[in-house]
Amino acid sequence: MDITIRKNEHCIVGLPRCDFVFSSTRSCFIAYGFKTSPLEMTIIRNLLTQKGVQCEEAGGNLAPGQNAFCQKICSKIITSQFCIVLLNHDDENGKLVPNANVNMEYGLMLGFNKYLVPFQQEAETLPFNVAGLDTIKYDKNNFESKASTAIDVAIKKTSQNQADLTNPDQVIQLFILSRKALYSAVDSVGEKNIFRMGSPFGFNLLNDFSGMISIFFGNFTALRPEIVIWRLQMLNQLLTERISSLKERIELGLVTPKQVELAENHFGKMKIWILVTSDEDKAIILRETQSVTFFDRMQVLSTVDMKRELGLL
Repeated sequence: MDITIRKNEHCIVGLPRCDFVFSSTRSCFIAYGFKTSPLEMTIIRNLLTQKGVQCEEAGGNLAPGQNAFCQKICSKIITSQFCIVLLNHDDENGKLVPNANVNMEYGLMLGFNKYLVPFQQEAETLPFNVAGLDTIKYDKNNFESKASTAIDVAIKKTSQNQADLTNPDQVIQLFILSRKALYSAVDSVGEKNIFRMGSPFGFNLLNDFSGMISIFFGNFTALRPEIVIWRLQMLNQLLTERISSLKERIELGLVTPKQVELAENHFGKMKIWILVTSDEDKAIILRETQSVTFFDRMQVLSTVDMKRELGLL
């Protein structure tokens, strides 16, 4: 059964449409007060890791040069499989008051119709505007057991069908193996240098089974097409300039002619694989990157392509 892809087409703060895909990652976004719930967060992080769900939280994300609200909060809520909110109050001069940021994020989750697991300490009282919403009350002794049960229910209810219960990372690993490639161990100086070229733009490094061909692999299923295009263009520019500088490096005595010959041969065989969410995104990326120097050695695949190759469709 095909899964309906739902994108966020209307920005809540009036910016251009972002097209982040709802529930596109196996993750859980958590809204909490940094000073009020340290023990609870430690327990939740451990539980999510044990259950194979990535933990996302605003304080744990960096967004240099980007809209922090969009990248650190809104997009993470949209793409998460489900959300958790800890509604514990802040202590301001001896008075317990609701955390404004947590409640703002709670409102976003409700507005996006996310599956929600709200918690609050037994001794505290919910604000009137959310008092009618079902909330799990807990104390320090029973929080872990209640959280574990609630997360299990959330995972079950937010899995769209039986196929989704397969760990996405395992599916991608199988896909890579079916293409006769492996994740690079990055244990040699040469592999480390190649890996460092792609990693700033979100690319991992693969090798074919012979170990002689390097492949930059970008799993960009949670990114908008224009972001993927920018990353491809930047990687292309870096590789092009690095290759063009090889002869100058000989003149500077940094490398030998034999090393340059080997490098040019290696770059000449290098490939780029891109994985995106939909065939629509794939078409946009291919159309806008035809000027990329490595276009003839670049493959853009949708998740449908991946599943088709694996015989899952």
